[in-house]
Parts: sequence; C-alpha cells; structure tokens
Amino acid sequence: MTDWEKWHFDLHGYVILRNVVSHSDLKHMVQRCDEWQALADTELPSPMSTAGGYPPGENASRAIINPEFVDPVYADLQLNDEIMRVVLTLTDNSPQHLQCALIQNHRGCTDGGLHNGAEGGMRNPANDYQAADGKIFATFINAGVSLVDVPAGSGFVVVPGSHKSHFAAPDDLTVDSDPPSVVNLPLNAGDCVVFTELLRHGARRWTLDTPRKTVFCRYATSYASWSPGNGPIEEHRDLLSDDLYELKQMAGFQKRKNVVDKLLARRSS
Repeated sequence: MTDWEKWHFDLHGYVILRNVVSHSDLKHMVQRCDEWQALADTELPSPMSTAGGYPPGENASRAIINPEFVDPVYADLQLNDEIMRVVLTLTDNSPQHLQCALIQNHRGCTDGGLHNGAEGGMRNPANDYQAADGKIFATFINAGVSLVDVPAGSGFVVVPGSHKSHFAAPDDLTVDSDPPSVVNLPLNAGDCVVFTELLRHGARRWTLDTPRKTVFCRYATSYASWSPGNGPIEEHRDLLSDDLYELKQMAGFQKRKNVVDKLLARRSS
C-alpha cells in the first residue's frame, strides 16, 4: 500500500481501488450473476449456497456463496493483484481467503442497516485492527467489488473511523444519516472498497430499476479460525486452482505461503 492509502485506511477504515476488474470480466460476471440469481436454491451448482431472500420479490438481498468454485473469473477475482496488494499489507503477508459472496439488491430490499464485526462496541480478540511504526494490521478484511455503477445517494455507506471506536453507536444513527457521521461511497462498475470488518457499514435503499450487484471477497489472517467450517471445502478441492486452495487454508505465521511469494514476485517483476 502507498503511504496515502495507509493514511486513509487508518483514518477512515477503508480505501477505494478504482478499475480493478476489466470490462470483459465485468460483463461475464454480470451475466453469470443474472443466471444464478434466476435459479432456486436447489438448482444452483454445488457447492453454491444462498443467504437472504428468494424469489427476488422479497425484501431481503440474496447472497450466493462460493461462486469461485463454479466460475474461473470469480475465482481469479479472489487473487486479483490490486486487491491482494492491500490484503497482503493488512495481514503482514499472512492472508487466508474466507469466503466469496455475490450479493444482489433490488428496490424492495430493506436489509442494509448499519453493522460491523464488533456490535455494541465490543471487540472480539479475533477481529482486530492496529496501527504502529508505519504499519497497519487488520485480521478480518472485506473487499467489495461493484459489478454495476452505484450513483450517489444509494448503495454502500460507512461510518468513517468507527473501526477504532470503543463506544456503542447512537441509536438514531442510520444508513440515511448525514456526513460526517455517515458517508455514502458512489462507485463505478469495477471499483472495489477494501475495509476492515470493524468498520461500521451498510447500504442505503436501492432506487434503480436494475439491481445492485456486488462481490464480497473476504479475507483474514492465515492463523485465524473463524468457524468450524473454516478452510477450503475438501470434497470440491478439484474445482480450485492450487493457489486459491492454498489461500483458503489456515497456516502459521512462521512460514509464508507459496501463493504469497508468487503474488509478491508478480508485483516486483
């Protein structure tokens, strides 16, 4: 990360990366998203699963989990050079891929309220943020890639600096609150917001006729255990590249993953 990115991330809890996805990949991912979102849960290719609302007329967004197992373009996104440049910095070169979720929001969705990974001001030791000696460190990171243009006044919002707050948020703070407490982040298709899960965030109600489509790539430090199912899905190992399979595995911080060495070598070449 550049010095400016570190400053901005430490101050606000997020950084925006512009144009991390090519036009051709965006077109492909939107097409696959439309295909999958039209399917019932039981019709999705394994090991896909869902969370949220189906059919689309319900008032909850629908998240399709594990698209990286089914489509190579979604798989490549998890190892995107620009995203991983930031993730490597934030994890001190010790990353683990936790999950990919493809989320679609439509005009009727009402489930975008403010939230974070430390509700009520409580901090989980496994979900941490630190900054010292010119370095920043986060143990749970979200990279939200927008597949469509997100105009001002709708879509993603954050409470800047809330990743370092030790106090509960006011009861009257909502996604529609004004700056500086809540800031709306307009995005173009292909842009990515990388943020620590400690940052309070949410989404304003979607007002466009066509849905909002976002891919959330979630990472942690390689030695963190987040759930009993943490790690790659072994019965579907054959659907993953060696690099993505290794990225999904837990590992100690004493030995760097081979995939990290590859990513660092690509940046230095």
